[in-house]
Amino acid sequence: MLDPRRAHRLIVYGGSFDPPHRAHIELPRQVADAIGADGVLYVPAGQPPHKSRSLTDATHRLAMLRAALRDVDRVAIDTVEIDRHDVTYTVETLQHLRDTLGDDIDLRLLIGADMAASFYDWREPRRILRLAEVVVAMRPPWTMASLLVELPDDLTDDERRAWSERIVDTHVIDVSSTALRTALRAGDYDAATIRDHLDPAVLAYIRANNLYK
Repeated sequence: MLDPRRAHRLIVYGGSFDPPHRAHIELPRQVADAIGADGVLYVPAGQPPHKSRSLTDATHRLAMLRAALRDVDRVAIDTVEIDRHDVTYTVETLQHLRDTLGDDIDLRLLIGADMAASFYDWREPRRILRLAEVVVAMRPPWTMASLLVELPDDLTDDERRAWSERIVDTHVIDVSSTALRTALRAGDYDAATIRDHLDPAVLAYIRANNLYK
């Protein structure tokens, strides 16, 4: 298990993980290898401001994430957002990590291209960039050109150039939490999407606790 306090470069990877699936494990590892990070710090969401649906109880999501990561090296979990019991914002989480881990560690916030396109709508986006460098996992149909078009027109040339340098191409893992929840809700536990993308220990936990019904 990774000790974040001993890392030189650390990927911060947030999400609802509802449920955690194969892409949640493989994508950040790809990025970690690409940028030479020591490991990945998972931050399961409490109640994100952008989520319109209710999330599965945090206790269950945390248990599933721990099950999914049980045999994965170079990973750790921080429960700061779950522990807040309130709406959580990325800038607050990163400030917590800076306060906890210090200023010497190289924090890299991993987000998808779709999130990068709306980054300047987040709370205090430029403060986020002071707290951690952003890494963008680029997957089709997104391209560097399509992402840059979505960024605000008033960015400086240096700011726009910085975004082009934050992009990391990743291998496509075709799975979505929405599709998994749909199959789980139907009790279709032998469906290919579940068999291929859910860890058996995670599926066993879901069935034992009758989740997503």
